[in-house]
Amino acid sequence: MSIAATIQNVSPGVGGKICVVIPARNEEKLIGRCVGSVLNAGLDPAHVYAIDDDSTDRTGEVLRGFAGVNVLRNEPRRGKAGSLRHAIEHFALAERYAFVAVLDADSQVAANYFDAVLKAFTDHPQAVLVCGSPRGQAYNYLTAFRTLENATSLLLYRKGQDTLGVITVAPGCASVYRSSILCALAWDGGTLVEDMDLTIQIHRRRLGRIRFAEDAVVYTQDPRSIREYVGQLTRWNSGTWQVMHLHRLPFGRQRIDAEFALLIGEGLCYSILVLALPLLAWLSPAAALNCLLLDQSVAALLALVCTWRLRRIDVLLWFPMFAMLRVIGCVVLIRTFWLEVVRRQTLRTWFSVARYDTNAQLPYNNTGRPLA
Repeated sequence: MSIAATIQNVSPGVGGKICVVIPARNEEKLIGRCVGSVLNAGLDPAHVYAIDDDSTDRTGEVLRGFAGVNVLRNEPRRGKAGSLRHAIEHFALAERYAFVAVLDADSQVAANYFDAVLKAFTDHPQAVLVCGSPRGQAYNYLTAFRTLENATSLLLYRKGQDTLGVITVAPGCASVYRSSILCALAWDGGTLVEDMDLTIQIHRRRLGRIRFAEDAVVYTQDPRSIREYVGQLTRWNSGTWQVMHLHRLPFGRQRIDAEFALLIGEGLCYSILVLALPLLAWLSPAAALNCLLLDQSVAALLALVCTWRLRRIDVLLWFPMFAMLRVIGCVVLIRTFWLEVVRRQTLRTWFSVARYDTNAQLPYNNTGRPLA
């Protein structure tokens, strides 16, 4: 069944329309690929809304090169959450569409992305937010590690969260909202992780179910340097603690609170154990060695599964580097916990990952079709 036919079956009362909103600031390198993939997936340019958030590069010029795409420029800069709210209000998207899809500028949707998302809404009428399945692109050892982390999270956690109705974060690079709830959301929560903030708001206000569409694949870019990796982790972890304060997690007496407590407790305990390994090795070398062997064995098994499922041999080839990166992740988690929760020093600086070319990048013209 085509996208158009699927849409008409979803919400006849409002024409069953879906639109895409893409906030972008200084994204000239990848914004064309993002818009092109959306058009290539079957969406008409008239239903694509891009926000040039006071860019100082060619972002606006690239966007205006796509015939029919709606481009809104912010002056002054509003940030991602502010840009989304501005576009929703400026174009009256909640009144004109049944569903509003949100993408990041580095998102590259698969050809069946909208079909998979709309099928999830059709199969689950109570769903108000459907999140897709992000996948990184191969570049170096860091992108291979992030691919493994994402795949492990989706494999071990996301399906269970979907079943229990406790999805903690609908990623900002792959989320589609039912437009009827947009006016009930606060788009200026003031945290560094607007996607998690919006997700928890849906739980807190009991607006409906959040579902996971495994087949709704979106390819994104991950950090390619240690500095960028640490910067992104710092923003994500700091933002998580900020959302915890804002929404009183895990003390809201909802299922999402129990899930949050479980995940955070697991992360903190694992991080403390990893950082305590040198002390454990001094006190009991055999016990430390057993812990290390068990940890690496589980990680190796997950790397093999990821390599097989995603056909990403780079995950297996770079596996020896991953232990170091996990230690770095533990350090960042503990550090942000100390600063945000214990010291109450709130981070407000937004960290952006530098964009780069990859082998997976496809050239698009302004029709959205790949060039030969």
